Amino acid sequence: MKTYSSYFIRRVCFVVVAILTSVLIEAKLFAQTETVLYDFENQPVGIVPEAGLVADKLGALYGTTTQGGIAQGMVFKLTRPRVKGQPWVETTIYTFGSGVGCCGVDGNFATNLGALVFDKSGNLYGTTVYGGDHGNGTVFELTPPTSGETWTETILYSFGFGSDAQNPLAGLTMVGGVLYGTTRAGGTSGAGTVFRLTPSTSPGGAWTETVLYSFTGGNDGNFPMAAPRMYRGSLYGTTELGGVGQCGVIYKLRPPVRGSTTWTETVLYSFPKNFTSDGANPYAAIILDTAGAIYGATNGGFGSSGYGMVFKLTPPNWDETILYAFTNGNDGAGPQGKLIFDSTGALYGTTSGTGQGTSQGSVFKLTPPTTQGGPWSETTLHTFTGGPDDGSTPYAGLLLRGGVLYGTTSSGGMQGGGVAFEVKP
Repeated sequence: MKTYSSYFIRRVCFVVVAILTSVLIEAKLFAQTETVLYDFENQPVGIVPEAGLVADKLGALYGTTTQGGIAQGMVFKLTRPRVKGQPWVETTIYTFGSGVGCCGVDGNFATNLGALVFDKSGNLYGTTVYGGDHGNGTVFELTPPTSGETWTETILYSFGFGSDAQNPLAGLTMVGGVLYGTTRAGGTSGAGTVFRLTPSTSPGGAWTETVLYSFTGGNDGNFPMAAPRMYRGSLYGTTELGGVGQCGVIYKLRPPVRGSTTWTETVLYSFPKNFTSDGANPYAAIILDTAGAIYGATNGGFGSSGYGMVFKLTPPNWDETILYAFTNGNDGAGPQGKLIFDSTGALYGTTSGTGQGTSQGSVFKLTPPTTQGGPWSETTLHTFTGGPDDGSTPYAGLLLRGGVLYGTTSSGGMQGGGVAFEVKP
């Protein structure tokens, strides 16, 4: 009997230990889904990365900071460490602020929404909110070095005064070598614009800027925050404000018909049609699926909570479906970055947090329903804490590469200057 009892106790202990070990391993693995790749803690080098990341063919990551350097903003490159587990290696490839004055003729306050874009030759393109010849922002190109680490910056356009586009907050969209973007100000009504930059037909020649549309600030929209998306020859985008409810719109710009130079704007959806059950203030750029449906996020709205939501607009009537409304718990609040799809049709994004409750931002996944018309399922992949070993307040969307999500936070880390991170779903 004594032998049986001892054996039984040993078996029970073994099972308990195995279960606890399994739980601890699962908890550890869950805690390790997010890894800080680089901590921006040095003002002279750069802090506060608000834009997203892009990758080159070798997997190096590129982005911008809105502060640091000579004035405000720089472009950085992050390279994988030689020793696994060590921080990624940061290289400053360009610092803004040269020239007369604090803003610099080369630009100031680099791309702080969206991300840089590559062309086929490996050149990088982006915007600055301020600086340039008139202080109203620039579009720039960075050409990689043939040897060494020094990149060459070229100002493709300096935004002017009056009816010209002014102060681009977002990044750019490149289609066939042509750049498209938005500005938060300027235009004929001062309510922002959609613009195009066309390269010269002569090598080294000047790029040509064209304002495709000037928002009036009324029902057509006001204050575009994100770059437009090209789909079947038309441009689609968002404005933070304007529309019938003055809480933002989703718009479409059709190219000119033959014999005309005028692009035609159509408002596909105005926020909110119902204050108690709709979103408001879409900061993020939209994306489209293969059927032409639009997906996006609003920073606020949806009833009294006001914590933002993810939506879908289905053509041809552009009926809205709320895919998920955030609660300001571990799921986060205030999504501001562009969503991305994976190969299964799942959506990934970030929330910026509100500074209230538990939310300092999150990384989330939305899984489509298994049956048509069913609810989407939200999974919070990571909730940011803002501590010395984690980031806080991600404004930008994510980069999905090799099954891994990469992004930035504008604050958090050792000195609060933000981090670059990865999340393995």
